[in-house]
Amino acid sequence: MKSLSGKLGVILVIIGLAIFVYAEVWGFDWKYYGTNEEGSYFYETESMKRLSQNIVRVCVQSIYTEKGISQWVREGGEKFQNLDFSLVLSDLNCADKAIRHLRIVFYSKNEEVFYPVNSDEWQLFAPDLMSGTLFEEICK
Repeated sequence: MKSLSGKLGVILVIIGLAIFVYAEVWGFDWKYYGTNEEGSYFYETESMKRLSQNIVRVCVQSIYTEKGISQWVREGGEKFQNLDFSLVLSDLNCADKAIRHLRIVFYSKNEEVFYPVNSDEWQLFAPDLMSGTLFEEICK
């Protein structure tokens, strides 16, 4: 009986991974918008909302390289050692060229959620950063 439940658990994990890996099929439409030495970046087009004439809400996925993970470990500590990717729900103010990250959730390589962050402070961003590239893509 124990081995049957173990096999069932493995099968459920594989199905879960398949759904996660093929998320586009299940309604997520991630659009690539850039890569730098720290990772690759995508935004989700289906859930984007225009909150007002100038403000757009978007979910961004960052998939980190080893260099990006190392930077998070330096800045945030050893808990980031197993970092794989993050999902960030942000508002972009297209008129003021400002961004606020409402929710940041980090995921480990074994798909565990760790260190969720909530915020609502607006920050100006430099056009040469990935947020500047996102701004150009979203606020056309």
